[in-house]
Amino acid sequence: MKQVKLKELRFETRDAALSFLKKLWKEEGADCPMCGEKLELLHNKAKKNDCDWQCRKCDRTYKTMHLLDELNENMPV
Repeated sequence: MKQVKLKELRFETRDAALSFLKKLWKEEGADCPMCGEKLELLHNKAKKNDCDWQCRKCDRTYKTMHLLDELNENMPV
């Protein structure tokens, strides 16, 4: 699995990126920005963790804490 970087997602605004991350943290689920498939929790059996998500179709992982760090570095308030 390949870890997704913020620049690959091509969010136009900081608010759009934050909205995507908040949906995942609230476990509302979201579609993969790359292919449109529903994202699934990465660690759904081992432990309850809403920080890491995966897309099985395009084989990518979304580590939300890493994405948030990138967002703060690249799109400051």
